[in-house]
Amino acid sequence: MRAGRFPVAGVWRVAVLAGVLLQGAVFLTFAQPPAASSPESDQDHLKRMREKLKSVDPAMTIYLDSRGNVAGAGDPNGVVGRAELAGKAAHPPALELSGFPKDRYELVDWAATLREGKIAPRDGVDPSAPEVPPFDLDLVIKTKSKYQPDVVFSHKVHTQWLSCQNCHDKIFKMKSGGNPQMHMTKIAAGEYCGRCHDRVAFPLTDCLRCHVKPKEESR
Repeated sequence: MRAGRFPVAGVWRVAVLAGVLLQGAVFLTFAQPPAASSPESDQDHLKRMREKLKSVDPAMTIYLDSRGNVAGAGDPNGVVGRAELAGKAAHPPALELSGFPKDRYELVDWAATLREGKIAPRDGVDPSAPEVPPFDLDLVIKTKSKYQPDVVFSHKVHTQWLSCQNCHDKIFKMKSGGNPQMHMTKIAAGEYCGRCHDRVAFPLTDCLRCHVKPKEESR
């Protein structure tokens, strides 16, 4: 075959191959899933939840679902907390290999991890500062529902991580019964306990991690 010449059969094969490739490219173009929408920022999420709170009677609800609807009034297939979604995702490899205990959502149980001595966080950024022991005081928080057990708040668990100034007085008044406006709708919207829980601490859907004290009248 002389240079610059293509046999007819060769041209036909090239054309067929080009058609197949083009068809595949078109198929791939249409088969690609739609681009995911940008994830909602925490600030937008809290703003939307607070708007929902304006139409919610605190006495009639325990918490809101992740769409901002009163639990049980929205999509029954929707998860309740954003952390529940996080628990369905795989942990980063470093955490998977750590052997840290996990909760029922497959999230790291940091309180158990600390209690078992698997981590030993420093008391503060200043290594010369005196060590401050945890504040060992359990506080019973009465729930507004007659069916939901009361909460036992452990200062010891929390002050192993935090100083008193992290919560008092900007988030909680330092007085037993001093936060009468606290209820689960506000917590789910990022106030009170919700400043950490459902964000960096375990999810609000794990109710019995906090609601552990049966009502006196139900015993």
